[in-house]
Amino acid sequence: MHRWLLLSYPRDYRRERGAEILETVRDIAPVRSRLRVAANLVGHGLRARLGRPSSRSVGVWASIFAMACGLFAASFGTWLAWLGSRPLDHNELVAAVGQLYPDQSPSHIDMDDPPAVFIIYGSPLSWSSVSDLLLGDGGEYSLAGIGASFDHLPADSRPNSLAQLQQRLQAAGWDYSEPVYSNAYDCIPDDPRCDPASIPSDITVYAQRGDNILEIDINAVGTTPVMSLAMTRATPWEAYPAGVVAFLLGTLGGWWLFGWASRRAERSHPVAEGLAKFLYGFAMLLWWAPIILGVPQVVSHHLGEPHYRWHPLWEWLGQPALSLLFLLGCAMLTLAIGLAALPRRQPADQTLAHD
Repeated sequence: MHRWLLLSYPRDYRRERGAEILETVRDIAPVRSRLRVAANLVGHGLRARLGRPSSRSVGVWASIFAMACGLFAASFGTWLAWLGSRPLDHNELVAAVGQLYPDQSPSHIDMDDPPAVFIIYGSPLSWSSVSDLLLGDGGEYSLAGIGASFDHLPADSRPNSLAQLQQRLQAAGWDYSEPVYSNAYDCIPDDPRCDPASIPSDITVYAQRGDNILEIDINAVGTTPVMSLAMTRATPWEAYPAGVVAFLLGTLGGWWLFGWASRRAERSHPVAEGLAKFLYGFAMLLWWAPIILGVPQVVSHHLGEPHYRWHPLWEWLGQPALSLLFLLGCAMLTLAIGLAALPRRQPADQTLAHD
């Protein structure tokens, strides 16, 4: 087993000191626990991959890069799992509307399949939508759904009759949330005509049954439609193991890549090494700024209203709303890796020529 754990060390390091390491491990194994020996072996191997033995900060920089790689890989893994989720069923939407409002006929109900699991402005992600994705509208990339609407507000959905709506949800086997109230419109606070107490409230009720999530929106003002229902899918269970596995692979891959580039840059020309460090630092700023901005906003949003489905992981990372920053960071990292891949400095020939 210990021989396999030596793979955590760089290849050159293994060739030079592998036998010595294994001999030391065999000597201390009888007096140390196998788990502790293995952990120390892997830990020292991962540190050796970074090179720069005198540096105290290289481990921190490697961790920052590896963690970011793991998070982005996890978001990609969950996205792949979402692509395999069960397609939306129009019959289930029709049945749900009929159970909740048996005496009302919706003015509209979607009968076409969504073009993709995730859409942007009603269409699948494509080259034609790249400008929308990168130039400020990336937040429109969201989970597709099917819906129904009413031109006239069903009596059972009026604010003073929500109890009956909740009873029908419960009778139909839906797990529902408490209503969420929001102002139907805003007014200028300093305007004497503004009376916040008189502003009508829009009402939203969320419900879940199986892998179906239902969002019921009741408009307080006389717009059309005055009520709508939207059905989407719950997060597929495959997304959780896919995210964990992708995170581990991405983190290990990021550590390996950083270590390779660090060892290469350590022996490159000082100018190339300095430029690579600058590009790396700027790239990490571009990668982590959306995460630092996105996480508090998504947390606040989740705490502010009930959720039967957490927002996808990439939204927690500020993606794809700030995907332009991510791509710029990738470009800078590519340049930094290219600088690290340049031919290494050769040691000066100290041999003295004699006549």
